[in-house]
Amino acid sequence: MKKFYYILTALITSGLFLFSCQNKTESLPTKAQGELIADPIIYEVIVKNPNPDDEWLNECLENTNSSFLIKEILNAVNKGDLKAYDYYDNHLLTQKEIKNIIEENELNTRTGKIQFEENWYWDKDQLKLLKEVKKLMFGFEIYDASGKLHG
Repeated sequence: MKKFYYILTALITSGLFLFSCQNKTESLPTKAQGELIADPIIYEVIVKNPNPDDEWLNECLENTNSSFLIKEILNAVNKGDLKAYDYYDNHLLTQKEIKNIIEENELNTRTGKIQFEENWYWDKDQLKLLKEVKKLMFGFEIYDASGKLHG
């Protein structure tokens, strides 16, 4: 079990993120209300269990429909409703580049993590934490030639 957590940590820290989707701030319809408490906060969420024997992670993901979210985001990117940027140099990806990345990496089925960049606001009147997603990135596991998890 300890070995799995080391692998999971390696996956978290060295995951390959191919592109990020984001709305530019000026195109957001409304600004969240409340006290700004994170500008930004960046974190990763596991959306696909890399170890089917991990009962706890299976339970955590049991009621999650991440495949729907991934499909919807990729459809919006393909239609041009969401812009996609290259992870490494932040250039706006062309439709051809997007199509190649999605197909070559099978993002519809391989995505195992989503990294979010958000602003967080605390609404003290309603006692609510409001999140404004600024960017998200898809990541997946990479295995070496022997089938061992590389990152």
